[in-house]
Amino acid sequence: MDLLDALNHSPLFQRVPEDAVREAARVVTPRHFQAGDTILEQDAQGEALYLLVSGAVRVSRVSLGSRERVMGDVYAPGVVGETAVLAADGERSATVTALTDVSTLMLYRDHFTQILRRHPLVLWNLSALLAQRVTYLNDELIAFGLNTEAALAHVFTHLHRQRVQAGVARPELLPLGTQDIMQRISASRETVSRVMRKMERQGLVKVTGQGVALLDVQGLENSSLDEGDLD
Repeated sequence: MDLLDALNHSPLFQRVPEDAVREAARVVTPRHFQAGDTILEQDAQGEALYLLVSGAVRVSRVSLGSRERVMGDVYAPGVVGETAVLAADGERSATVTALTDVSTLMLYRDHFTQILRRHPLVLWNLSALLAQRVTYLNDELIAFGLNTEAALAHVFTHLHRQRVQAGVARPELLPLGTQDIMQRISASRETVSRVMRKMERQGLVKVTGQGVALLDVQGLENSSLDEGDLD
């Protein structure tokens, strides 16, 4: 995929004039990472955002209590690192790690600012992307405030939706282990194991050596939550 094709697939450059895409193509810097590489580090200064051309990354944040929380995964075509570029202090709000081999296009703040001034539709696309993330976080807060089953159902269905949209092979097979799930929902190993066993009995999921296989995605989305099972 050449630069123009990659940019045309990016959510930042949807329905924008061709001039905007060509301007971006002149200033972006291709960067490649191997699985396990740290792409961005929390609290470090950030001068560029990254457009994901291929692969997937994991976003995590360490809280004030030094507890790591996995915020989610981002699949290509996606965007990471925009917060530091927009923020006054320029600090990275989270750590981003490559889950697979990843190809990116770096877009530095100065170049990005120039593009936004000349092509406001790019700013509109960025606003839409941020609005989607706020909506997801609102839904997450509601689910996490109910019980662990609701939290897991929310995490599983959202990740499945991402994988479908990204065209990942076997999107129903989520590459999540117990530790991954614990870090996503801030629950103990015992709680996660108990709720996962319940979901397996209900025929919603199956734990495999490769991760969590979703057997009934619609059932996960529509399952009634037992309010008496609050954690």
